[in-house]
Amino acid sequence: MALQIEEAASAQANAGTALAIDLHRICSTNELPSDFRLLRTLGVVRGVTVRSRNIGADIGAGFKALGGGEIKQMTKLCEDSRKEAFERMVEQAMERGANGVVAVRYDQNSIMPGITEVIAYGVAVSDGSIPTSGIADQPEGGMRCGQVCTSNELPNYTVHHSLGVVNGITVRTRNAAAQIGAGFKSMVGGEIKTYTTMCERARKEAYSRMVAEAVERGADGIVAMRYNTSDVQDGVTEVLAFGTAVTSGALATPLPHGDLALPTAMVTTASTLPELGSQLYSLGVVQGITVRSKNVIANFGAGLKSVFGGESRTWLGLCKDTRLQAMERMLEQARERGAKGVVAMRYDCNQISPDIIEVIAYGTAVSDQPSPQLAASANGQESRPEQAPHRIPGERVSTDLEIAGYAARSSLGLVRGISVRSCNFVRNIGAGWKSIVGGEIRNFSKMCNDAREEACERMMQHASEMGADGIAGMRFESNTVEPGVIEVVAYGTAVSERDAAAAPTSTSEGTIAHSMVTTTNELLGHQMPRSLGLAQGITVRSRNVFRNIGASLGAAFVGGERKTWTELCEAARKEAFDRLLKNAAELGATGLVALRYETEEIAPHITESSHMLQQLHERTLAALAVAARKPEWQQLRIWLSFRKYLV
Repeated sequence: MALQIEEAASAQANAGTALAIDLHRICSTNELPSDFRLLRTLGVVRGVTVRSRNIGADIGAGFKALGGGEIKQMTKLCEDSRKEAFERMVEQAMERGANGVVAVRYDQNSIMPGITEVIAYGVAVSDGSIPTSGIADQPEGGMRCGQVCTSNELPNYTVHHSLGVVNGITVRTRNAAAQIGAGFKSMVGGEIKTYTTMCERARKEAYSRMVAEAVERGADGIVAMRYNTSDVQDGVTEVLAFGTAVTSGALATPLPHGDLALPTAMVTTASTLPELGSQLYSLGVVQGITVRSKNVIANFGAGLKSVFGGESRTWLGLCKDTRLQAMERMLEQARERGAKGVVAMRYDCNQISPDIIEVIAYGTAVSDQPSPQLAASANGQESRPEQAPHRIPGERVSTDLEIAGYAARSSLGLVRGISVRSCNFVRNIGAGWKSIVGGEIRNFSKMCNDAREEACERMMQHASEMGADGIAGMRFESNTVEPGVIEVVAYGTAVSERDAAAAPTSTSEGTIAHSMVTTTNELLGHQMPRSLGLAQGITVRSRNVFRNIGASLGAAFVGGERKTWTELCEAARKEAFDRLLKNAAELGATGLVALRYETEEIAPHITESSHMLQQLHERTLAALAVAARKPEWQQLRIWLSFRKYLV
């Protein structure tokens, strides 16, 4: 699918307005390159759409699922949904007088089988060349809209204190009448406007609650804001808005300190903690995982609530408790390492099976002192046997865009590790009994923890084979393959403290070299003068019925890793990634930055994967103009920003 500026301009002309934002000024990085002078932020903008597939597409997909492979009809439907959400985000930014959008992200959720919500969001920015609407100066929940951003910093704003991560959560159900109407609409396909309105309201409510919590703490800004959405059960959706509350003024009461004390105020979704100074040292990635369910009586009450729709306070309480417990476990792990804070903190959430949800809080533990192990290694006090394989120290893996206390000089490319795991039959029975009374399901918590550790280990092994010394911009991304079976991918950018050897930026097939792809905001050793906008690659694939039966039986009775599904998931991500590289090369790009993965189950046994990227600028102005006119969107949901590098 092509999302072309000519098409967008035509749509705006038909609406009677002029296109004010060039697509090359929309990026997934925290800022645009030096040709754009960012003067102010105009607040978070978003575009939401909820779409269904028509009955014909579903029947065709059903037949295709028997043999497995890509379902091109659904791939196109997913592209259309993302295009519509993207255009609505841009339209909202234009209404505010913006001429750029930075730190763009996608979030997606399955409303019900065959009906999917997609949101595109970012922070609208202005260079002052056109008048703004004044919306950014309007208060929302006690804070100016322009003081909330998805990037790590607010321009012309000095953060004196970080006040910790603030959350706004809502758990909503759709009423019975809306579900019946949506059922009829899904026969012909297209947007379901009733659900689009409901989803927009849910995100606005979560956003307002996040702002209200920040104001209660005395904040006057929020940075590195994110959305996170998950199904709690069929017809019940949790929406979370979270970010880091900050203030440019003095604190009413000092933050507590101590050698191992780690208050929640010392956790940030951004990259810095002013209280710890400018020199930080990474102690590695820390995580807290929990899998919980509500008891059967609470579930029954929530089911009745779904008849009328609205917020489900029963599930709201569960989701708050689950995220709080995950955060506490992450902090405990950070304390054990002697950390003084946690930076670049993120959430990931999954519905393991109906009524059972997994939440992970993870980030990079940091201190104002280097790790004793790394210090001993640097001083030559610690050595490994000559035959021992090269291994990346855990302290050199970071969720932040840079590894604190480590001077990386070159990017070696994207690395990833995938694991698909299940519990065995006996443990599944135990989990079933536990879900009757509610609370944490430890068997599933262990399964999820094992899957994430295995994915991390494979990612680190991949980086070691490339000769890397560290991994920056690390992320988790997970998906439920089928009830009780979880896929986890850990991915990031392999980096080295050695200068990069001269290497081609493209392959013999004409695609971008893997070493020119990164999850961080820059390619070390390469200039980045201009952005060419966003692009994504998407694929929608099914597992064939015969391999599915064998893997399902293994998952149910044996447990452990499901290698058949691990291979299938790896193949889907590789296909999306390869499409993205080829598409970017056709546009004249020589590098990709700020890459992200995203996965969603479209229907049972049918999964969408995508990459989003930002294109890097061509060495000539003419090539830039061509690429700027034709930003393409391909079908694997890895999203990142394409930029063409000067070489």
